Amino acid sequence: MKCKQCKREIAEGSTFCNWCGKKQVTDKQQGEISVPTPRKLPSGKYFIQLRVDGKSISITEESEELCKAKARAIKLGIIESKEKPVNKTVGSAIDEYIEARNNIISPTTLRSYKHIRKYRFPKLMDMNASSLTKNEVQNAINAEAKTIKSKTLKNAWGLVKAAISDYVKFDLSSIALPAKEPRIVNVYTKDELKKLFKVIEGDDAELAVLLATCLGLRRSEILGLKYSSFDKANGTVTIDRARVPNENNVLVEKNTKTFKSTRILPCPKFILDKVGEGDGYIYDNHKQNYLLERLKRICALNDLPDITLHGLRHTNASVMLALNIPDKYAMERGGWSSNQTMKNIYQHTVSEQRKKSDEVINKYFEQLKKDNNANEITNVPT
Repeated sequence: MKCKQCKREIAEGSTFCNWCGKKQVTDKQQGEISVPTPRKLPSGKYFIQLRVDGKSISITEESEELCKAKARAIKLGIIESKEKPVNKTVGSAIDEYIEARNNIISPTTLRSYKHIRKYRFPKLMDMNASSLTKNEVQNAINAEAKTIKSKTLKNAWGLVKAAISDYVKFDLSSIALPAKEPRIVNVYTKDELKKLFKVIEGDDAELAVLLATCLGLRRSEILGLKYSSFDKANGTVTIDRARVPNENNVLVEKNTKTFKSTRILPCPKFILDKVGEGDGYIYDNHKQNYLLERLKRICALNDLPDITLHGLRHTNASVMLALNIPDKYAMERGGWSSNQTMKNIYQHTVSEQRKKSDEVINKYFEQLKKDNNANEITNVPT
């Protein structure tokens, strides 16, 4: 018999053409073979990732229909999937891995991937992925461990491992990574907070410091806030977006980090009073590193321990722990997620208890501001 589409000779009774993948029978004659919906790549081609007999198979074709047809034919066993090219370099495998995902991963992740591709494991990038040996990979890991921290190395290796997993001939899980290093984050005491609040008054970074310390906002969430995010009439702030640097180091808007990170928080009046009037972002004209640089300068000039906005977020979490705020409400307030809290949504919180928790936290910082009698502290010179 001949194929209905390409007209080539195929075996009598074939369900699909073994040349072009065209289905030869109607849905009434045989059920449709289910395959994933093709994803359009930046190059204009279409991509499907199949899992057949425990193996991951990548299909890339010029059109959506051809991509689906080939996937169905492979799934039925009419067309055998081709082996990965033996001359694929590690760098090329990573490039393809990134291209297949660059529209579905966050700008921060894409930026990180491209940084890894450019700067990490330089000796591996031009090597044949299918010819790699365990010792070559382990030596590359060992070389990187001399220059970067264990967490950075783990993230870099995670990308490389995922990109070359279909090519290598040994068990990648057998590669050893350095032990995790303990992470030390400065957390301010009550007296240090009082001093910081005093010396930061009137500074461009004051609002960011208050938002990170009193409300536990991430830097990306602060950069994503607009003047319209603050409801002064109802005393709230809405966190529903973030801004992060893309691969060109330009701030771009994205969704909040997790589902739980989108939240509305009661905002103390002393913070709302610091918010001016405008239409755009509250830090629209500031570079992404400006706030951190300004905070470090203020700490250095006033004999305060070095701290970042993220360290102030940790301080906020410590304050909630000291005030015995229940874990459920603390996690919702800070926008953190876990297996337990992800099963619920904000509306399931008992509103009365949530209100009491918010009042306790806000009153703590309001009282801290009132009790600040450190008159000998002066503002930082500009």
